Amino acid sequence: MTLDPSLKHPDYLDYLPVWQKCGDAIAGQRAIKARGKLYLPELIGHEKESNDAYLERASFFNATGRTVEGYVGMAMRKPLTLKGPEAILGWRDDITLTDESLDDLAADCIRETLRSRPGVLVDMEVSTGPLTAAQAAALQLRPYLTLYKAESIINWERARINGAYRLKNVFLQESYADDDGKLKVQIRQLSMNSGQYEQIVWREAVGKSWVEYSRVTPLKNGGPIMEIPFYPISADKPTIEVGPPPIEDLVDVNIAHYRNSADLENGVHISGLPTAVIIGYQQPDNAGPIALGTSTALVIPDMGATVEFLQVGSEGFSSIEKAMDRKEQHMAALGARMVAPEKKQAETAETASIRRGGENSVLAALVGVVSRQLTKAVTFAADWMGYETKDILVELNKDLVPWNVTFDDLAKAWSLVQQSAFSKDVFGGLLAYAEIVPDDFNYEEDQEKVVEAGPIVLPPSEA
Repeated sequence: MTLDPSLKHPDYLDYLPVWQKCGDAIAGQRAIKARGKLYLPELIGHEKESNDAYLERASFFNATGRTVEGYVGMAMRKPLTLKGPEAILGWRDDITLTDESLDDLAADCIRETLRSRPGVLVDMEVSTGPLTAAQAAALQLRPYLTLYKAESIINWERARINGAYRLKNVFLQESYADDDGKLKVQIRQLSMNSGQYEQIVWREAVGKSWVEYSRVTPLKNGGPIMEIPFYPISADKPTIEVGPPPIEDLVDVNIAHYRNSADLENGVHISGLPTAVIIGYQQPDNAGPIALGTSTALVIPDMGATVEFLQVGSEGFSSIEKAMDRKEQHMAALGARMVAPEKKQAETAETASIRRGGENSVLAALVGVVSRQLTKAVTFAADWMGYETKDILVELNKDLVPWNVTFDDLAKAWSLVQQSAFSKDVFGGLLAYAEIVPDDFNYEEDQEKVVEAGPIVLPPSEA
């Protein structure tokens, strides 16, 4: 039986529309409107011109995109921590060999995991011959990380391999340029064959059949690789299995809000402008069109004729406006807090922490998974190069919401230092945690600088 590498996993087929919907909502109005009636059903009984105008008047309030970027900003407001041998620290500025930093990759991982289930592949170009370490460095022949979006991870299989339940096959859909420069599709199969890792690239031949284009068995330290170096990222755990994206509920409400907007704008356009109603006037056959305007007088011979104006007031659309208001509040509750008006009343730090707890717990779990999977990926890459791996760590910022420390808080903490409740170094750590001083702040070293600088001399006051 010939393998068809283009087959899609059933879960992939189920969730592909969801991932695309979430991606469109993040992208904003242009992407939403480009889908036409997928997100905005056409008006029944209306011609194409009317439906086009209906779509054009609609307005998409991009709460989803703002929320996602807000969450990414919260997680990346401090640079991530990279620990390990000196040799890998230089990878940080270009972890993908496409001039993308490890911080950039981490931000993309968070952004994609909020809407789907991406994965990171560790790969390396194979040398055609033996090279020295200096030659390899000059040619940038080292492992690199590549992020694959969920739409590109079309199929997967897990099995018991080498005593552990691991990935056995992963099929990645990619594009390549043929000899004429045209972009075409290929499938990269990451496979465990007889207990060792290999890559197979499939391309379509004449007649739409798939043929094997290349097969590579990467080696590590001269021996076979015993696992597939592909690290999937889900919102709550490191797994290839898919589930509802964290922002799906928000996206559904956002699109419903968009549909309300279309109805409101269409109704205002049709009924919001005054419409003349003429009662009891028989227009002569040879008369021209009736002109309206402040500079035109309309003379009606029939004494019983009347002219009135019909206009729908704002109260005519109040139900739609209220529905939109409720959806905006619902979006705020689902995580779009930054697009909702701030509370007017004072709010204690404890109350604010509780109010944001649900949001932060989802983001904190996601950030933890990203940290864990990137640590695995960088560790594998370092081991591939023969470096020491025991102390390698990639850790993203966990302080998602800045602590609103007050001078009163600092005064109380300093009082505890004076009472020998804790050391000055702990106080310095407190200042760093509150982001008043840098993370590497050292109280004793800072005091030495204060002594060296001497007292501050104020200029004499003017007479």
